[in-house]
Amino acid sequence: MKAVKQFPAIVQIVFALILIASLAACASQPSFKYQTDKSLVSLLTKAPDYPETSFVVFSDPHVFDTSLGTTGKAFEAYVANDNKLIRESSEITESALAAIKDLKANIVLVTGDLTKDGEKASHELAASYLAQLKAAGKKVYVVPGNHDIKNGLSYGYVGDGKKRVPNITAEQFTQIYADYGYKDALQRDTDSVSYVAEPQPGLWLLALDSCRWKENVEDKETITDGKFSPKTLAWIESMLGQAAKNNKAVIVMMHHGIMEHYAGQEKNYGAWIVDDYEAVAKLFASYNARMVFTGHFHAQDITMKNYADSGKYVYDIETGSLVTYPCPYRIVNISKDQQAAITEGMVTSIKSHPSDFPQFGRQYLFDQVAGMATRTLMGYGIGQTESENIAKQIAPAFVAHFAGDEKLAPGQQPVIETGLSPLAWAVIQYRKDLIIGLWNDLPPADNNITINLRDGSWK
Repeated sequence: MKAVKQFPAIVQIVFALILIASLAACASQPSFKYQTDKSLVSLLTKAPDYPETSFVVFSDPHVFDTSLGTTGKAFEAYVANDNKLIRESSEITESALAAIKDLKANIVLVTGDLTKDGEKASHELAASYLAQLKAAGKKVYVVPGNHDIKNGLSYGYVGDGKKRVPNITAEQFTQIYADYGYKDALQRDTDSVSYVAEPQPGLWLLALDSCRWKENVEDKETITDGKFSPKTLAWIESMLGQAAKNNKAVIVMMHHGIMEHYAGQEKNYGAWIVDDYEAVAKLFASYNARMVFTGHFHAQDITMKNYADSGKYVYDIETGSLVTYPCPYRIVNISKDQQAAITEGMVTSIKSHPSDFPQFGRQYLFDQVAGMATRTLMGYGIGQTESENIAKQIAPAFVAHFAGDEKLAPGQQPVIETGLSPLAWAVIQYRKDLIIGLWNDLPPADNNITINLRDGSWK
């Protein structure tokens, strides 16, 4: 009887979500000059060649200054509901930096969430790490993530409790990271902390702030969702137009994704994709910005979109979190013949885990996802044992998607729908598309790929 009584609540949730999705679909889409200005047609017909270049991308390092505390009940409660290796963030970052310093690439892109929760001390520590790359001859460029600016939950941990510590404003962000894009920007947006840089002649980097930090409130969780204001969208199109007029090839970096990375992402995790993502993706493609480097979801995943009406395309190249298994970064080499070879690097050893770090990281992620899934299912009223069994199906899907190139083993079922209680069955019916979507990798390949930048094909 208890399960039956809870069905109405589930039905209400389903109808509420359907209504929200319907309202979102009816919202007006942004309009752009390229859609009506015929003078842009000839300008945008031929895409400029990319100069020969090499660069590294890493994302979501979530650096945490451990002097703020890593013990006690409050800290344990935080990490229990998180999949990041926060305690090891400094060790992981140091290991990644050591590897990146030895690479021939002299450009490094960091696509947001530099800190755990926007603590000023953590930002200063993150900037000191980037200074090591600069000292090694690398040009480093950053954009903020949703955790970085005006974070209302910046805490230090003392005993079993926690206390607020200083966070930072947008102005402070640009000051702390002045040497990592802002000081040498060609132009900056006045309505965000977006900017344009030219890392090398012929290559423009459109470094975009897609975060809603203006809406953050002290002592409240930050806005996870991403959105560009109308002013920033107009500025973005203006910069893309200037790049085209000056025959500059463009790459884009931002925190939020510009397309779904698995079927059902918009329904289940829409806050990880920028609002109006279809219009934004087409804007980039129309102006021949063919590669967009993103982060946020902590998955190592690449998706792409072809536009048959124009023959144009755009790739959303998402890089997983540096502090979430498999702790990856990307190495991009663009050749004169317009082949972009993208390979994967991974942190395989840190001081506290010199020989077993990949295994440790994978198990940690599995356990964290399973634990959070169990608690979520129990919140629906499902018993603990059944919730734990279901969670063991959910965790492998997230682990596989985070690693990229996910594929079910022969005979493996993404979701088991038999032998469930009525309540568990109802919940699974609503959410199973998430697990199925995570297991069905959208093309192209995620970790090692070569993109032909002339026609968008890949191998």
